[in-house]
Amino acid sequence: MKHLRWIIPLIVTVILVVNSSCSPNHELFDAKATQAISDSLSPVDSIDRNHNWMLTDTRSITVKANADVNARWLKILTADPRRDPNAEVATQVMIADGESAFLSFCYPKTITTLYAALIDDEGRFTVTEFTPSDTKVDFSEPLYTKQLISYIPQPQTFVYCYEQEMPDYTNLDFDYNDVVLGIAYERTGEREIRFHVTLNAVGTNRPMSAALHLKNFKYDEIESVTTEGGASFNVNSQGTEIAEQDVSANLLRTRELLLKSQSQPKEEDKEAVINLFCDAHWATGDLLKPNEQYVINHWYYNVSKTSSQDMTYRTIVPREVTFIVTFKEAKGLEYLNFDLIDPFIIKEYLGGTFEVHQFAYRNDWVLKEYKIAEEIVKLPWALVIPYKKFRHPLEGVNIGFKKKGAMGFGAYSYRGHSLGEWSMNCNLAHDWYLNEYATENQVY
Repeated sequence: MKHLRWIIPLIVTVILVVNSSCSPNHELFDAKATQAISDSLSPVDSIDRNHNWMLTDTRSITVKANADVNARWLKILTADPRRDPNAEVATQVMIADGESAFLSFCYPKTITTLYAALIDDEGRFTVTEFTPSDTKVDFSEPLYTKQLISYIPQPQTFVYCYEQEMPDYTNLDFDYNDVVLGIAYERTGEREIRFHVTLNAVGTNRPMSAALHLKNFKYDEIESVTTEGGASFNVNSQGTEIAEQDVSANLLRTRELLLKSQSQPKEEDKEAVINLFCDAHWATGDLLKPNEQYVINHWYYNVSKTSSQDMTYRTIVPREVTFIVTFKEAKGLEYLNFDLIDPFIIKEYLGGTFEVHQFAYRNDWVLKEYKIAEEIVKLPWALVIPYKKFRHPLEGVNIGFKKKGAMGFGAYSYRGHSLGEWSMNCNLAHDWYLNEYATENQVY
């Protein structure tokens, strides 16, 4: 596909010339013309028409703590923590013996058995198993009672991988590493949710901002948003805060952590948005040289296995910031799950501002309105991977698609477990993203 790149800028230039005289607000994007480019250059020719690009299922259950164990917490786990050291917490809530709790949560489609655990003040686990089809769970027949576990299961981490090309096709690579975020959440109090956000990679030289939209949760329902230890992606590792003049006018310039969605016409309906960072490159925390006047260097971070001499590619330790959201009331928090968490990146293109969302919200706009024809989005511009160990592709490496009647290609093209097969049939290869199916020399 690389040999086509000289053609694409020419086509885009023609689009600009034709439309520049009549485009309002200097936004020159032409949806119909982009559709034509999309049709001619798409790397997939037979996508499942019913595809929703979801690797997870969602369940809601009622759990009764009918065990005399002095319970303090109820946790839903992805595996038996006594047998599997990789068990993660799908959701949790405070509970006492004899109480019942309603919980909604997401989990990988590859999982066929789930576990509920009651934990007491001393950290001892009482565990029972259930199937995803169950709607009611209790502890009348636990697997074990009041046992200490050798480790503390951590919240599920979903990895969000973004493509900067939306809505243009001027640099096709489909490596899904332009911004890579790891996000986990946990309920840590009756009215408190903590979001653990990790910036794993930045594989672009363009400015990008990021925010997290809480679907169905109103701005006015939130009391405060703070960060653990006062940390900020807008402050680098030397404690220097990004200057306003270093942020593009079309991206996030505000430092306010709690923002208000703009897509709802009524003020009382506007939803909550968490401001993650103004600029992805600054958010890496990359250090300055002594006495250097800092100008944002739009290098590539964690998308090459070696750092280049000219510093185009750099290796960093992923940064994590924990956002603490305190709600005014506890009501409704039991419904929070990954389906209602929509982190998105913000980019400029042809004088306009675009938001890149996961497929479920591909036509949403949250902070600034833009219009894009739905049919243009044939491939998702963001993938959501329910696997904290996911290894994103190296720079310029296709993540793994498949043409009809041809061998698969790309970073995840292991036969029987490839992204290409999943693209062509949404019921196949739900485990394509696991490490054992990655091509070692094509992933980070």
